[in-house]
Order: sequence, then structure tokens, then C-alpha cells
Amino acid sequence: MAFAIFLSTMLLSASVLPFTSAVPAPVPAILAGGPAIVPIPSNCTIKNLAPTTTQMNNESYIPTPDANNDLLYSAYYPAPTTNATHMSLQCLQQCHGYGDGSQCKTAFWAEKMSVPKGYYGSPGGQLETACLFFTRELQDEDFTAGPAGQALNAFAWSIQC
Repeated sequence: MAFAIFLSTMLLSASVLPFTSAVPAPVPAILAGGPAIVPIPSNCTIKNLAPTTTQMNNESYIPTPDANNDLLYSAYYPAPTTNATHMSLQCLQQCHGYGDGSQCKTAFWAEKMSVPKGYYGSPGGQLETACLFFTRELQDEDFTAGPAGQALNAFAWSIQC
């Protein structure tokens, strides 16, 4: 009896197995996860890269198209909290957690940033919170005034460990 059950189970498995590998697995529209949020050790140097207020005349600021040539990673999402300082710090900690911690040199975070066309298949243009990583430390000339009502509460920090 046990042999008959074993044999029927094996035959059923052998007949179903080819179909399971032939059916493609669904691909999620947005893959979960991102760089880990890694606490920044005390031996790291963090520098506020916010452009001087005289340069920007108290306007919001965004990275220039030239700076975007050095874009390492980008995430756009609805803001889950109103605590901009906390969220921008989390973006910086994710910058530190990217790869082995040495690739990301600048983290930029702002609310109401225009999502690029094609970001995870989106048409683009919708305003969301952005966390952007760059492969180099951005300078004053790497920022430009943001469109009116966009790039609010912007933070830009470099990290060197």
C-alpha cells in the first residue's frame, strides 16, 4: 500500500512538474527593498551641501542635469511622514548603506520632486518625495533653483568614511 501511494505521488509530481517551470512567475511592478538604512559611524564626515542662501535667494534647489549624470540610485515615493529631517537622515543612512558604503558620496532628499518618465513604468511628472544618491560630492554649481512649489524641504549631504 505504501509503495502504491509513493508511486502515485511520484507520477503526479512528474506530470505536474513540467507545467510549473513553463508558467512564468509574475513580475512585480515595483520590487521591494532598497539600500539598507545603516547608522553612520562617528569616524565618517558629513557635510551639508545646501547651496548658500545668497546663491539661491531662499528658493528650493535641485541637482542640475550635469549632476544627474553622476546619479547612482533614485527612489521616489509618497511621503509616509511629515518629519522631513528624519526622512532626509534616513536617505543619508541609505546612501551609506549602498553597496559596501563607499560608492555613494552625496544624498539629496526633497519633497514634491517630479518623477522621471519611465520610473518603474510610470508616465512621469507626478510629484513625490525623492531620495537620490550620487557617485561624487556635489558642489554649489551642481544645484539650480527648483520649479515653483517643487523640491520643498531639500537636504543635500555628502558623506566620507
